[in-house]
Amino acid sequence: MPPADLYQYHKSGKYPGHGKAILALLLVFALYFGTGIYALMKLWEQYGAAIMAFIQSIGIPQISSSTVITLSVIVGGYIFFSLVLALGAAALAKKLGGTLIIIGAFMMLIITWAPVVLLLYSSGWNFSVLSSAWPIMIPGGFILLLTVLMMTVFKERLVRAGKIIELTGEVCLKEKGVFIPPIVSMFFTFISSMIFAGIVMYFMYPNGITSDPVMTDEATVMVIINFVIYTFLTLFVFKFAYATSSAITYIYIRGRNPSLGDGFRGALGAVAAIAILSVMGVIVKIVQMILRAITRKSGAGGRTVGDAAAGAIGWIWALINYFTIPAIVAEDLSATKGIKRSINMVRKNFVDVIIKETGVRWGFGVLAMIILFGMGIAGAFIGWLQTADTIMALLYGIVFVFLGGLPVTIVLRTFDIVYVTILYVFIRTKEGDFSKTAIPSPVKSTLNNAYSSAKKK
Repeated sequence: MPPADLYQYHKSGKYPGHGKAILALLLVFALYFGTGIYALMKLWEQYGAAIMAFIQSIGIPQISSSTVITLSVIVGGYIFFSLVLALGAAALAKKLGGTLIIIGAFMMLIITWAPVVLLLYSSGWNFSVLSSAWPIMIPGGFILLLTVLMMTVFKERLVRAGKIIELTGEVCLKEKGVFIPPIVSMFFTFISSMIFAGIVMYFMYPNGITSDPVMTDEATVMVIINFVIYTFLTLFVFKFAYATSSAITYIYIRGRNPSLGDGFRGALGAVAAIAILSVMGVIVKIVQMILRAITRKSGAGGRTVGDAAAGAIGWIWALINYFTIPAIVAEDLSATKGIKRSINMVRKNFVDVIIKETGVRWGFGVLAMIILFGMGIAGAFIGWLQTADTIMALLYGIVFVFLGGLPVTIVLRTFDIVYVTILYVFIRTKEGDFSKTAIPSPVKSTLNNAYSSAKKK
């Protein structure tokens, strides 16, 4: 076991402290939100009367205390219902496991080969049309190749992935707090985006959004500074939320009973590393933006190259940081040591990472589609009860499918965090860091057998 471990911190009740880093972060938060609130207040002084007049002109009453209460109840009920759906998805994951991967692969094959079938059908099944339209078969061919490899060469790893999906569902059902940090980060992203929009509006469009932007040095500098801060804070909150849910998962899988507070303290113990990692992420984002901006001047071809290069940089950055957050939280590592640790783990377990980012992600996508389908049916039923009109029922169904975006995002984000953390724990058990875990014996046996079979190949 490493000298520092989150398991021991939870056992002793004492977590690392980073007072200076926390103070610096609070100052950055205060600076950004202070600037944003000031900008929004000034905009309200300028446009508030016009906005209220417009609201009243379209029949929406002035906001009263009863309206606020009603809206709060609706929003609260929506969030609660989203959590119920997320727990339902967790129960399905625990029950279906690897079956989700099979279903997901089948669905992906249908989606990617459907354009090819439609093209052949429209041409009277003239297969010669594929000679000039062969790129349309690339996605389907890629998915087919991956599916065949998972079903044959990497079958044991597929079994392992299925068992980790079952464990993901179990963790989400027993430690429901893992869902909360992703929800908080989503709402923070929404609020901070609104604030940044207000800052841009105030400094760049003082005469209205329809007017030409004011490109003074002061306005440009303020927008650039706040863009960097906005990007940093968005990345930081997302990674901190990831770290919190990952800490809960790690402590649980190691055999203890964590709370949401334990996950928060675990993430807070790695706050300096998370902040530095977020700064690195901002630099990557800026490099991507510069690449796109430079290549856009070269026409459509240059724009395509720039987008591809920027996408490749983002993909590589995400890949090398695949296990960084679980590592810095669980092992109390610095950002650079966490990245090195992640690179080493990805290199030794690359196939498992690829299966996670393809087959497992397809399986989680099946759960997302079930949620959206259920939301659509519920919406159509409610619409029919209220209006007894087929068209209105259909519209209600569409609106509810749109509202299903929140539970879907909660499920995909949380399951991704929990799955990667469980995979991280399993890899460490194989490295000999520790042996005691809360993984059920039958599941542990299956995982070990699958690992041994895969190692022989």
